[in-house]
Amino acid sequence: MSVEPSTVLYAGAEAPTPAALQDATGVAVATAPRDLAGHAERARAQDVPLVVVPAGTGRALTSVTQAAQALRWAQRSGTQVVLAPSLVDATRAIAEMRRHLRSAATGYDAVLFRAGTVDPFADAELLRRVRLAQQYSEDLLVEVAFEGSWPSVDTARGRLGLLGATQVAEVRADLGVYPGTDAATPLFRPSSLATAVQRAVHTALHRLHDHGDDGVAGGLLADHATGFAHSHGHDHSHDHTHTH
Repeated sequence: MSVEPSTVLYAGAEAPTPAALQDATGVAVATAPRDLAGHAERARAQDVPLVVVPAGTGRALTSVTQAAQALRWAQRSGTQVVLAPSLVDATRAIAEMRRHLRSAATGYDAVLFRAGTVDPFADAELLRRVRLAQQYSEDLLVEVAFEGSWPSVDTARGRLGLLGATQVAEVRADLGVYPGTDAATPLFRPSSLATAVQRAVHTALHRLHDHGDDGVAGGLLADHATGFAHSHGHDHSHDHTHTH
């Protein structure tokens, strides 16, 4: 008989409202590596594996690496750990953006996607995704804003106003959920997030049992290819080795 794993979401920069995310999914949410250590201790005491799901859309790769580092330490203490893929991938995030654009087309003339800033490269990735989602939605004005970086929400709203927008739908582009406010519509429905957790855990356990991959080694390298040094604007060879 298989043993049910202990599951926890690891909230990084793409999950600015961890309490609301926990309510939406029904799964415990950790917000720092030391929190994962506590979950690992409990899983070890219960003799069950710990599955950690990065709560993001695959943009905040540094948080994935942080989770993997915490799990590597837990492994050394005797806990069986598994690092799942990010809760949502780019394809799914773009599909949800398209859904919101289609919905907005009936009553709005503009959509503002807003998210907490992660880093310049992750923020640029969001711009790419929004551009792909906007394809075939030419009748709508679309802007992107970042909380804590440029362009700010107020700047984006002002730009849309100058372009003639009078009815602007604001939609989260991360996993932020702000209950009881009309600040922005969540990108995902709560039921979709709960289903996404189940799928991520299923994928992680499949990789572990069928391929012997606990995801930790890959997670340690998740943010390796980000940043200016790996943006291929350099001319040195990639034959060099890296020590991690």
